[in-house]
Amino acid sequence: MADADSTARAHVWTIGDYPLIAEHLLPISEGTVGELDIQPDERVLDVAVGNGNASILAARRGAHVTGVDLTPAQIERARERCAAEGVDVELRVADAEALDVADASYDVVVSVMGVIFAPDPAATVREMARACRPGGRIAMTSWSGTSRWAATWRSKRAEVGPTQPPLPAELWGSPDFAQTQFAVAGLDATIVTRDFVWRFPSDEVAFETFTTAAGGFMLYLEAMRAQGRYDVASDALRQTIAEVNVATDGTCHLPADYLLTTAPR
Repeated sequence: MADADSTARAHVWTIGDYPLIAEHLLPISEGTVGELDIQPDERVLDVAVGNGNASILAARRGAHVTGVDLTPAQIERARERCAAEGVDVELRVADAEALDVADASYDVVVSVMGVIFAPDPAATVREMARACRPGGRIAMTSWSGTSRWAATWRSKRAEVGPTQPPLPAELWGSPDFAQTQFAVAGLDATIVTRDFVWRFPSDEVAFETFTTAAGGFMLYLEAMRAQGRYDVASDALRQTIAEVNVATDGTCHLPADYLLTTAPR
């Protein structure tokens, strides 16, 4: 049975429309799976599987894939999508900080914009390392803290106030932080910055997507509503979108670089 803490942590993934967000993030999974060069019959563990982006791509390469997620709702979404895509992926509920898998049981352990949200970064990396066999590969992605999107939203959010300690996902935006977490787990990480662009038909569609589909933004705005600052917070998001948008044809393109961290086991 899930404890109160894990239930609260899972809540962010049960609201909004995560499959829509995952559709936008598919290029990141494609780049990560490609970087890992997953081979037929390799054993792959996808931690924080979401609705299955990386798992499906790995399964299409002929790998034996297990996808785990803290949220039962995400597991059901992934199960439905894998069935629709015609791929075989073992799916089950598990906490990234305490994976219910045997030591050294996978050739590849991957997490695409997943474990960065876990409260204990060191624990998640230790678990990924434990699950990976010697000679295997580990990879994860995180949003870069220095992208124009991240820097602008951070600044606008600070103006809304009051500021709060950085969340784990924000900490992972620092290459030094990522390097340190991997080193603590005995891993020698390579970190590269990769391009990514959120693409929407307009600024308004971008705003609607973030505020009705993206759990993190939704929870933030609800917290601001409880403090009587919803209007100023939502205006800050609109301003961020307008300032970061690089499209010149009336559409909305928001550059948001990410970090790809890889390590041999």
